[in-house]
Amino acid sequence: MQKICRSKEISKIIQRPPKIYLDANHLINIVRVRKGETLPQGQSADEYRCIEKYLRSYCGLIFNLSAALEWVEGRATAESAREIAAVVDSAKLKYILEADYLVYTREALDQCRDQNPNIRVPDFPVLQNLSDSSTLSSALGILISQVPDYLEDNRRAQVEERMPFPTKVPVFSAQQWAENTLNWKQKNPETFQKRIDGFRDSLSEDIEKRAEYFSDCQSYQKGWMKGFLKIDRILRAFNPLIDIDGVLDGIDATECSAVNLYWKVREKRMKSGNRPQDNDVDDYMSLPVVPYGDIVLTERNLRTFILQADKNLGSKVFHNVTDALDALDRQGFAW
Repeated sequence: MQKICRSKEISKIIQRPPKIYLDANHLINIVRVRKGETLPQGQSADEYRCIEKYLRSYCGLIFNLSAALEWVEGRATAESAREIAAVVDSAKLKYILEADYLVYTREALDQCRDQNPNIRVPDFPVLQNLSDSSTLSSALGILISQVPDYLEDNRRAQVEERMPFPTKVPVFSAQQWAENTLNWKQKNPETFQKRIDGFRDSLSEDIEKRAEYFSDCQSYQKGWMKGFLKIDRILRAFNPLIDIDGVLDGIDATECSAVNLYWKVREKRMKSGNRPQDNDVDDYMSLPVVPYGDIVLTERNLRTFILQADKNLGSKVFHNVTDALDALDRQGFAW
C-alpha cells in the first residue's frame, strides 16, 4: 500500500520554504483527486495528496498570471477554471509572476546596470509574495507610467480608455483572476486566438529561418530585446543620451538566467524542426519560472527541451510527480 506522504512528519523549523510551480495538467490532477476521480494511468493519487499537503503547510506556490489563460482554453467552463484556481488559493504561501516578458525585461535591465552603475533603470519586482500584502506593484503599470512611448499612441489611448494601469494594484485571488480571464476571453475571442496564432507562427518562422538566426545570433537577440522587450525605449526614457546599441551589445545573456534559458530552449526547438502546437504558447510562458523556482512540474515535451538546453536543470524540472517528491526529499525540503 502506498504511503499517503512519503516524507516524515513535516518539521516546524524550515530555513526557507521551497518555491513550487505546477502547470495546468498537474493542478487538474489535484482537482481530480479532490473530487475522487480516477487519474490518468501511471499517476498516483497519494503522491498528489502529498504535493497538496506540502502546499497547504509550508511550501510556496508560484502563480503565473498567464497560466489562467490556459485554464479557460478549449472546453473549459467557469466551474472547471474555478476548481483549478481553488488549488492555487489553498496554498499557504503564494508568489506571483506577472508576465514572462517582464521577467526577461527585468534581467536585461539589470545587466545594463551591471555594465555601468550610472545607467538608470526602473525598479519593479520579478516575484512578489501574495500572502502578506493587500497590494502588489504592477511592473506593467510602472513601465507604462514611467516610459512615455512604452505603448504606441493608439494602444495607450485604448488602454487608458478601458482601464488605466496603476503602479499599485489590489491582490486578487486566483479564482477572481480566473473569472476575469474567462470574461475577457468571452468578450475578446479573436484577440484570445491571435495570441495563440501569433506564437505558433513565430515558432514556425524560427524553424524556417534557423540558418539566418545561427549565422548572427547576437543581432537576432538584440532585435528581440528592442522589439519585444522594448529595452531601448526604457533605457532612453531614463538615460536620454545613452548609446543604446553599445549597451545592448554588452549584455551577457548567460548572466540573465531566464533570458538565457529562453533562448537556449528556442534554439533547441529550431534545430528539432518540431512544429509548435496551440498549447505551446502557455507552456513557453512558464519558462521564466524555472530559474526562480525550486521544483517545477511541467509538460513532458517542454521538459525535454529545457533539459536539452541545460541538463543541470534536471534536478528541479520534472514531469513525473514521483521524481519531484524525491527531489524535495534529497534537497532537504521535506522531512
